Amino acid sequence: MSGNRGVVLARLVVGGYWAYQGAWCKLLGRAAVQRRIVAGLPGVGPARSGAVLAAVGAAEVAMAAWVVAGRGRRLAAVVQTVAVAGLDATALVLARAEVRRPARLLARNAAFLALAWVAAGGGSGGSRARPEPR
Repeated sequence: MSGNRGVVLARLVVGGYWAYQGAWCKLLGRAAVQRRIVAGLPGVGPARSGAVLAAVGAAEVAMAAWVVAGRGRRLAAVVQTVAVAGLDATALVLARAEVRRPARLLARNAAFLALAWVAAGGGSGGSRARPEPR
């Protein structure tokens, strides 16, 4: 598989994962553990957890669209890295009881972020192609 096809495939996989997390798990509420984590956050509680989860889910769906579109790929990878690190830190610090396997969570998300950086690869991170070096 050529490098460009690999980057496109990586973008589709990463975007698909963001879409799954945002739409299925949060917007459609199919991951009860995520609702429990959000409900347990200071200042949120069960009454506001649905609205907070919907906002996070919408942001994740937007992230999926950004990644798949392939615009500003390196900036997208930076934003994804910050988002995943922030979500992981929040879950591990503020909702540790809900995270059954923290090492697994961190390993899975490290692999996901590695793929996100593969999706950012090539070119300038935007839509312009750079000439090949001679």
